[in-house]
Amino acid sequence: MKNYEAKKASYFATPSPQLVRALHTALTQILDKPLAERFARHREASDRIKKAVAELGLQQVAANPDDQAHGMTAMYLPESVKPTDILPILGKKGVVFAGGIHKEIASRYIRFGHMGVSVVSCASFAFIDSFEIYRLT
Repeated sequence: MKNYEAKKASYFATPSPQLVRALHTALTQILDKPLAERFARHREASDRIKKAVAELGLQQVAANPDDQAHGMTAMYLPESVKPTDILPILGKKGVVFAGGIHKEIASRYIRFGHMGVSVVSCASFAFIDSFEIYRLT
């Protein structure tokens, strides 16, 4: 790689044409609108999801709003509910949440990703329905 970066001829590896094409496609999709508009859309989706979480009476793992991401929300479950109980139910309804990854509290919370195409290509923010499904379980 050092030779490649220094523009010295040597064999490093043949880039995968599929990965190069996928990168081109992804960048084309990302840059088809101004980035400021894309970021604003992510903030708007994040705010709506965090509001839905609060309306369910759930607490976020990142309690300080300054520490919360705009692309993912992690929420504590009620003490009577375990991730292993709720994740399969949500999955059967077509909703993808993930279990916690912080070792000390992994059994107490779940995560919901809201980024990329799920935010910028959904005119109605239909994925907010995930929280209604949670409410019904």
